[in-house]
Amino acid sequence: MKGLRTGLWCAAVISFGAAVFAYQSGAKALLALCLVLGVILPGVAEVYADRRQKRDWYARHFSSSEEARSSLDEYALRRLRDEKGAAVAVRELRRTYPKMPLAEAARLIKEL
Repeated sequence: MKGLRTGLWCAAVISFGAAVFAYQSGAKALLALCLVLGVILPGVAEVYADRRQKRDWYARHFSSSEEARSSLDEYALRRLRDEKGAAVAVRELRRTYPKMPLAEAARLIKEL
């Protein structure tokens, strides 16, 4: 996880350095490309790290989706889903387990 994240951050720093040279040489297209990469790459690195952290947390706490489902208050979540909608039920489930991946939470609510 740290290797890819570090690599993306290094690429962002390098692209900002290349932007300085592009500015000095007057290459506006290259300057724009380097600036865009310098802004986007750190964001991609942090999103990747956050998703990986959530996926690892889920794998550590639940060995299968059946185990995750057995730890839920199915009756309360089912009632919440039927009365207020699936989005509210998913939000409540993620409030209980904040590091649960969104796709997994939505799948569990749909299966109730």
